[in-house]
Amino acid sequence: MGFFSIDTLFTIAAAIFTLGILILIHELGHFMIARMVGIRVERFSIGMPPRLLGIQNKVDGLWMKFFIPWFLQRPFNAETVEFRIPRKHPKASDTEYALSWTPFGGYVKMSGMIDESMDGETTGKPWEFSSKKRWQQLLTISGGVIMNAILAFVIFSAILYTTGMDEPVAGTSVGSMVSTEERPIFPAEAAGIQENDQIITINGQAVSEWEELTTIVQALPGQMIAVEWLRNGTRYTDSILVVKETVPTAEGTLDIGMIGIGRVLEHKELGLLESVQYGARSTYMFGTLMARGFWYMITGETSMDQVGGPVMIAQMAGEMARRGWLDIFYFMAIISVNLAFINILPIPGLDGGHFLIISIEGIIRRPLPINVKLVIQQVGMLFLLGLVLFITIQDIARL
Repeated sequence: MGFFSIDTLFTIAAAIFTLGILILIHELGHFMIARMVGIRVERFSIGMPPRLLGIQNKVDGLWMKFFIPWFLQRPFNAETVEFRIPRKHPKASDTEYALSWTPFGGYVKMSGMIDESMDGETTGKPWEFSSKKRWQQLLTISGGVIMNAILAFVIFSAILYTTGMDEPVAGTSVGSMVSTEERPIFPAEAAGIQENDQIITINGQAVSEWEELTTIVQALPGQMIAVEWLRNGTRYTDSILVVKETVPTAEGTLDIGMIGIGRVLEHKELGLLESVQYGARSTYMFGTLMARGFWYMITGETSMDQVGGPVMIAQMAGEMARRGWLDIFYFMAIISVNLAFINILPIPGLDGGHFLIISIEGIIRRPLPINVKLVIQQVGMLFLLGLVLFITIQDIARL
């Protein structure tokens, strides 16, 4: 299978689609709030430099500018090609809307802001970022994170409203047999338990509710238990070894005992209000899991080998796209939550780094020197580039 195979091209297209929308929404958040509080946006770009196409409204019409790649500038004897589209009622705009060559990224260039462009020019004009009140600056910086969280919430809610959800049915009937890549057959299936069987006792203790069953089993990893079950009026019994599995929870990872059975689920259609409530819960849950996972990585409880980067995201996006639109949008919602969390971290070069600098300036009641901000941004960008390179190398090594 070569690089230009249909499968590879499909994976790349799915990754560009997924990350493209997430980045567009993120940057749109910065753009909308900047305009709302009166900050001039000089450029709104989808993709990272170099630029491919720039569009801007001017007093004499709509101007389009194509940026010629460096290796073609000599043959064409030009760096750019511009042409004007006349308009009956042209309206000048301060913003250039750009499409850049690198699809995995995007940015909003605001007047008077010391950002990743390393532009240190501020003139004190009222439309500049640095001239706005602290709360306006903080709100503008938070715009991308807010929009990513809103996008995840909307997608989760829409999916739930469209598909409904499965709710557990009371009782101890087996609804499914659990399997994983590491353990295709769990002890319950090996002992002969099947779907629709009813578990009636564990270690001689009668169980009538699923919670009673799981409480006993989860507390006994590595131990043998006596299980009795009912099938079509016939009783069966056997000794089953409880295996230990590590599962993610809202409080972190937890080691529990499992025998490999799932409860019966009943499909339920959700109304708009219920979908919104469950959508909010899903957004909160994935945000909490991301935060705890990051904390475990910092404390060393989770290895960096488990961290994925652009290559892994591309692979997963391709896999989700093959399953269908609902799966890729669900995946997009999860990544959107992760993107919101990562961007709010107080690391220079990320939104959280800008948020921290603005907060410090608010506390000391004066702006930090421009040279200091530039150095902070440069160090932060070097750290981020190194981290992305490290994670990407890990991704490639796992291929």
